[in-house]
This record gives sequence, structure tokens and C-alpha cells, in this order.
Amino acid sequence: MRNQNKRAAVLMGVAAMALAATGAQAADWAEFLGPNRDAKSSETGLLTDWPDAGPEQVWQRDVGPGFGGAAIHDGKAFVLDRIMGVADILRCLDVKTGKELWSYKYNAKGRLSHHGSRSTPTVTEDHVYTVGGFGHLHCISRKTHKPVWSVELNDKYKEGRLKWGFAQSPLVYGDTLIVAPMHEDSPGLVALNRKTGDVVWESEPFGGDYYCSPILRTVHGREGVMITTQTDTWFVDPDNGQTIWQYAGYDVRWSIPAPTVLPDGKRIFITGGYGAGSVMIQVNKQGGDYSFEELFRLEEGSQIHPAIHHEGYLYANINENSNLRGQKKRNGGLACIDPDTGEILWRTGMEPNFNRGNLILAQGNLIVLDGETGELFLVEPSPEKFKPIDHFVALEPKRKRGNKIWAPMALANGLLIVRDQQEMKCFNL
Repeated sequence: MRNQNKRAAVLMGVAAMALAATGAQAADWAEFLGPNRDAKSSETGLLTDWPDAGPEQVWQRDVGPGFGGAAIHDGKAFVLDRIMGVADILRCLDVKTGKELWSYKYNAKGRLSHHGSRSTPTVTEDHVYTVGGFGHLHCISRKTHKPVWSVELNDKYKEGRLKWGFAQSPLVYGDTLIVAPMHEDSPGLVALNRKTGDVVWESEPFGGDYYCSPILRTVHGREGVMITTQTDTWFVDPDNGQTIWQYAGYDVRWSIPAPTVLPDGKRIFITGGYGAGSVMIQVNKQGGDYSFEELFRLEEGSQIHPAIHHEGYLYANINENSNLRGQKKRNGGLACIDPDTGEILWRTGMEPNFNRGNLILAQGNLIVLDGETGELFLVEPSPEKFKPIDHFVALEPKRKRGNKIWAPMALANGLLIVRDQQEMKCFNL
């Protein structure tokens, strides 16, 4: 029966791709992890194999150190850059040329562990929303290039003991902007009027030191804001901030990846690093009450990037601090996980390892960036084995003590933006 269900899921996925090919339009990548914050693109018409030297490089430009990815909207790319120790600077680039069209800089003095930028801007028709590493929240007008409003989260709420600073990307929901103050005694999430910055609602405190960005998901037919903290995964009503449910069965020292909600709207795959591994839970609902069933647990986890569900299987980069040296690398790499059983069907280990690189899904294939070597891979998702189609060096390694190419990628209208600690590049896929 399980195999029949998987075959049905595959056929549904093929049908969806066929519909996309005939009628769908390419969506902008206007926020963290794309239109649905799930690292999936609706792009069609992409190259199915790459030239020997790789896809055409459209442009390259220098950036400050960091991990902040780009957002793409209306032919423009937005990145929150960092001038070391001095300031944050929002840059608006022409996505076809890389030319800077305008910028907005504000003072943000200090140094963070793992220096540099942290988050991805969230872009709407009129505004750009950013959260800097020291808690500066800005709403910038796309017309005037100046702040409409701003809030210093560390001043408005108690300052959290954050090891790596604020590393979240703000979430737009209707007329609100949802962010996390991230202090154990402050509200876990706050919704602000996205045009004025006034507080609309505040959730209960979540506690802890966490770096997960809020996402909007539907569970048992109910939409909510989901976020994982050190000890809990929370599901909150986006209209009033009330807790719908709270799962307390997964602890992680520092939470970074967002959970992956499976298409059935009941099962949720939660993963992380620092020895926390991963867990698959099923959310059950009876009347207005929710309960949780643990389906399986893995020792392996993804430290930075979420798992992607595609045609009945999960694909995740199961690398973290504990397995990134020597022969321990054999336990990591890109992996395919059976979400029904928890079996790891294959893992790439050391060939290639991928370090803590990002992955996205586009036109039915995985695009995977190696977080150490800078190689970009086009991979056919398959439960049978690792099936690389093409790869090339997109970002030349530049550092002897780790290249830290961990930032999320962005893909819109055939253009892929990647970055390392010194430069940002755009490739025509």
C-alpha cells in the first residue's frame, strides 16, 4: 500500500509539472527561501543540462562578509549587506547587470560572532523590510529609498543573549509584518502594522536563543505562523498571535532551519544541528484539541537549511559541526529520506560532501551549492541514488580556514544569485 501511495504521489507531481509548463508564470523570489518560504521555485524553461564551463555568468560584484541572501522582485535584487563593525546597508541592484541602483545605510556598530550580514530582505510592491544583526528593523520605501518607520528590537523589547545576533528574515502577512524579538521574557512573535510599525499583537514568550525565521503553513486546514525555538515548535494564529498548538518534544541548542510540513498537512519534519538530529511528528486533531505522535527520530540533522519534500521523499543536507571533519564526513552530505519510515535511502557522504551549503528545487531538479568548495550542482531527485546531472565551480574557494558559503540562494526569471564571504554572482540558468 505504501508503494502505491508513493507512485500516486509521483504521478500527481508529474501532472503538476505539466500544468506548470503549460500555464504557470515564473514567480519572483521576494523573500527568504522563495515565494512560499519552502526553497521551491515555480520556474520553467530552465536548462536541463549545463555547458562544460557552467551556465553564463551574468554579473559579479563585491559584498561584505556574511550570510545574507538576496531577494528578487520586479527586476531588482535586494541584499542587506554589512560594512564590518560600522553599519548595515540595504543595496538595490539591477538583477540583469548587478549595477547598484540605490542604497540605504544606517549605523550599526559592533562585531558579531561569524561576522557580517544575517538575513534576507522581504520585498513588497512599495517597501523593503529588513532585520539587521543587532536588531534594527526597517521599513524602507522603494520610492524614496528612505525609512518609512524603524524599530530597534533590542530597545523595544528586552535584549536577548543572542550568540550570533538577529538572524531572522521578517514575514509579511496581510497588513502585518511578523518578527521575533528573541528574548526569553519577551513575546515570542510580534506583528507590526507593516505601514506604520505600530504593534498589532504580541504572542506569549517562547524563551531561548533561536535563529529560525517564521513561516506561514497550513496544518489540519488551519493557517498559522510556525517557528522552532530551542525547546519547542510553535504554531500561532497570524491574526491575533494566540498559540494554536505547541510541540515540546524536540530540543536543539540553537534552532536555525524551518520545519518542513508535508503535503498531507499533518506530518512535520523538524531538523537541526548541534547533535539534535531530526524528528518526524504527526499532528492529530480531535475537536479543538491537538495531540502529537512521534513517527520516527534520526541522529542526523541539517544545521542550517530546511529539508525539501518532493514527490514523496525528503532531501536534506545532513551536515553539522559534528560530522564535518575527517572520516566523519561519510555520515553526512546530501541525503534522501523516506518520510514514511525514516530510512535514509542514500547519502553522498564525502562525494561530494556539500558542507553547509544551500539547496533549492526548480523545474523538478535540485540545485545544490557546496558550502565549502563553491561548486554548484544540478541533481535529479531520486530515491534510488544520488544522480548528479552537471556541476561547475560557481564561487572559487578563497579562505584557508573554511569558506562558509552558507547563504540561501535566490532564483527568479532564470537568474540564480549566489554569494560567499566576499562576492555575489548571478548566473543565467
